[in-house]
Amino acid sequence: MCYRLLQDHLTGSLVATRERVMQKMDVGLASWKWLWEHGESPGNLRTHLDLGSGWHPTIPLLFEGFGVKRQLLCDVAPVMTPASFASALAMLQSVIDQGLRPECQYAKAASDAAAGVDEDVASMMLRHGFTYHAPYSGMGRRYPGEVDFITSTQVLPYIEMTRLVECFKDLIEALRPGGWFLATNHLYDMYADADPSISIYNHLRYSRRFWKCMVNSDMMTFNRLKARDYREALELAGFEIVEFTIDRGGADDLSILRSLNVHPEFSARYSEEELSEKHLFFAARKP
Repeated sequence: MCYRLLQDHLTGSLVATRERVMQKMDVGLASWKWLWEHGESPGNLRTHLDLGSGWHPTIPLLFEGFGVKRQLLCDVAPVMTPASFASALAMLQSVIDQGLRPECQYAKAASDAAAGVDEDVASMMLRHGFTYHAPYSGMGRRYPGEVDFITSTQVLPYIEMTRLVECFKDLIEALRPGGWFLATNHLYDMYADADPSISIYNHLRYSRRFWKCMVNSDMMTFNRLKARDYREALELAGFEIVEFTIDRGGADDLSILRSLNVHPEFSARYSEEELSEKHLFFAARKP
C-alpha cells in the first residue's frame, strides 16, 4: 500500500505517458524482431508469459496486436488496475495511429469500449486473452510445456540469486521444448536514476550485510547481481543460452569506478570489467 501511494503521488509512474509506453514498445519490438530473425513465425508464438508486467501491460498489448492469442501476465503483487490498463491501451493506440512507430502499423491495438468504471482488472484482461497471476507462483506447475516464449523487462534485478534459480527452473518447466526466454536487465545502481548525487556504481561500495539491513526493504529490493550470475542461474535451471550481450562501461565509466572504494566482497569476486557492466540482454532456449 505504501509503495502504491509513493508511485501514485510522488513518482507519478502509474501514468502511462507517451515516453513510457514508447520505451516499452521498443523493447517489445526488439524481442519480436529477435524471435523472427531466429526462425520463429507468428504461428509458433501462440502463448506468451510476461514476467513482471507492472502497471502498464504495453508489451502484451503490442503482442496482442501482432496476433498472440494467449498471454499470462505475472507480478509479485497485484499492482495493475483497470485505469492503468486502459491508459496503456489508449496511449499505445495513439502511438500507432500517429505513425510514431512505423513497425507497428499493422498491429492494431484492440479497443476496450466494454470496460466499466468499477470493473475488476481480471475481467478486463480476459477480454484481451490475458490471465493475471499476482502474486506469481508455480507457472510451471500450472502451464507445463504450454508457453512458447517469455519476456522480462528490467524485473530480474529485484530477485535474489537463490530465488532467481528457483524462478528460472519454474519458467523452463512452463516453456515448450524449443521455447524462448528473453530478458533485459540493468546492472548498474538504479537508485542513481533518482539521485544524481550518486554514481551508477554506488552499490558496489557496500557489503551484503549492510545492503540487506540498511538499503533493501519490503518496498524495494535490488540484488546487485552481475552478468555472470545471471548466466549461472540460467545454466543451473537447464537453459541453453543463445545470446548473452553485455554493455560494459567505457573510459569515463571506468574512471568513476576507479574513484570508488569498492567493497572487497565485489572486488574479490569480479574483475574490473565485470564491475563496470551496465546492461544485459539474454535470449535462452529450452532444449
